[in-house]
Amino acid sequence: MATTQAESAASFAEAIAITPLSSHTYSANLRTEWCIGTVPHGGYVTSIFYAVARKHMKTTHPTYHKGAPDPITVYLTFIRRTNIGPALFTVVDTKLGSRTSTLHITLSQQEPEGNRREEVAGYITVSHIASEEGPSIERAFALTPPAPPVDFKQLTSTGQSGEWNGFKVAFGSMRKASRHVEFYAPPTSAMASRGFVEQWARFAPYGKVERWTDEALGFLADMFPMMLESFDDKPWDKRSKEEKEKEKYAVGKDGKLSPKGKFWYPTILLNLDVKKKLPAEGAEWLYSRVQTKKLHNGRMDLDVIIMDEKGEIVALSNHVALIIGAERNLSARKGSGKPNGESKI
Repeated sequence: MATTQAESAASFAEAIAITPLSSHTYSANLRTEWCIGTVPHGGYVTSIFYAVARKHMKTTHPTYHKGAPDPITVYLTFIRRTNIGPALFTVVDTKLGSRTSTLHITLSQQEPEGNRREEVAGYITVSHIASEEGPSIERAFALTPPAPPVDFKQLTSTGQSGEWNGFKVAFGSMRKASRHVEFYAPPTSAMASRGFVEQWARFAPYGKVERWTDEALGFLADMFPMMLESFDDKPWDKRSKEEKEKEKYAVGKDGKLSPKGKFWYPTILLNLDVKKKLPAEGAEWLYSRVQTKKLHNGRMDLDVIIMDEKGEIVALSNHVALIIGAERNLSARKGSGKPNGESKI
């Protein structure tokens, strides 16, 4: 299964579609339109892991979790860059239980010379959320400070409501994955003074407004362009025309000019804690607040909280990510699929 470019999908469901190869192996095609530069977006890959876990439990272990398994935790380590094209997911049943089951899942891809390279590995815990029982604390969590008020009807019709305005992602031609989301945020200056960024987001894969689903939570948990731009020494919208033109392109590995940003932010660890299922019909709007506690020598932590329109927590996520030059995204890969093979990341 050589790594070759996959054609564009027509929907998010198609973009994360998986095909069973055996009871414990599955294939997927990583799509170019869900990439940052040449590398599939980490949140997009997370959504596929979520789909693999759910598919595996439904087909290989259909009697567990009432035949309706819900991944409740996802813990992924991004070992190497993934590539567009075919990917193999291999599942090990670490534990099968009545309350929870734990799966060890790896993503590997074949190199041109034939070696198979393991690129992402993780553990996913599966349960059945609707039948979970046990003590609960009913005190409602409250954001501090609270998010600015919003009128979704006004936001939908005019693109603005109170402090909330549409946010245009810089370097959209490089950050292709971000094109599938409509972002609304307060002014950048206001967020910088608060030490965090926040956004309301609508899912718009392939330019068509849809609703957020459980499978799409992994993608959203890794999609917060306002936070990434805040790490630059000068935000994109504050740069001169000359500065923008100078930083707009980079020379790719084929020698041609390719659109780029100044930085690339590869995820090296991502975990997702799903607190509630979304409605069967999905959710039109989801809120995210993202904060970093320390950025040092190009390595940072990120805390993400995702909430619905009612102010209820949908999911929590923590990341470890790097900030490196965007040219690293476009550079040629080194090494083989062996464990000691070199890598740019």
